[in-house]
Amino acid sequence: MASDIREDIQKVLVAGAILLIIATALVILIANERAITYAAAAAQFIVALETFNFRSNFGILLLFFSLFLGVFAVYLLEFLVSLVRNEFGGVIYMAQALRFKNHYIICGGGRIGERIAFLLKERHKSAIIMEDDEARVVELKKLGFKVFVANALEEKSFKMVNAARAAAIFACLGQDVDNFLVILNAREASKNARILTRCNSIKNINKFKQLGANDVVLPEIVGADRLVYLSENESKK
Repeated sequence: MASDIREDIQKVLVAGAILLIIATALVILIANERAITYAAAAAQFIVALETFNFRSNFGILLLFFSLFLGVFAVYLLEFLVSLVRNEFGGVIYMAQALRFKNHYIICGGGRIGERIAFLLKERHKSAIIMEDDEARVVELKKLGFKVFVANALEEKSFKMVNAARAAAIFACLGQDVDNFLVILNAREASKNARILTRCNSIKNINKFKQLGANDVVLPEIVGADRLVYLSENESKK
């Protein structure tokens, strides 16, 4: 999310710089053509934009600038609305999250994260899913889960869900390298919460524990063990 905001800001700055360069060039051209000062040329330039009077040797350029300015204004307005909604909404959510205590934070709303949330809901536990895929967020909310739209790879996300007072934090992202960062952020945010993570490779178990995970689970191994257990029980019947 933060990277998206930085990209949007860069786009706004680039577009603004282009507008400024075009406007400066037009003012200089008008001043030279009419043998007037740059201040007077700038005033005429502004009047032309306000009155849509593009009848001059530079009418096409003025029209192009006006259209570009309109598009830029619309984009800037959308960017500001989105920025306010995201930042202000995050502050509101953080204020709401302050009342959470001994809750469960699920980082990743995929199949495993959804299943964990379902099991916790069955046990009447308070759980929050952190998920940044908007389509997935909609699906999870329809299922009745509390979802915070955030990237679990960002440290600030854990402050938003009051991780310092959480009972447990689950790292459920698909890649071990992502869960490494989740555990680092989670342990930084909470020294006492129990941290549990999924793992795809046996060789990474010790790394997860060194980073602060209390429990590491390999879904494939758990599934295989369960299948063998069921087969043995069935044969005894």
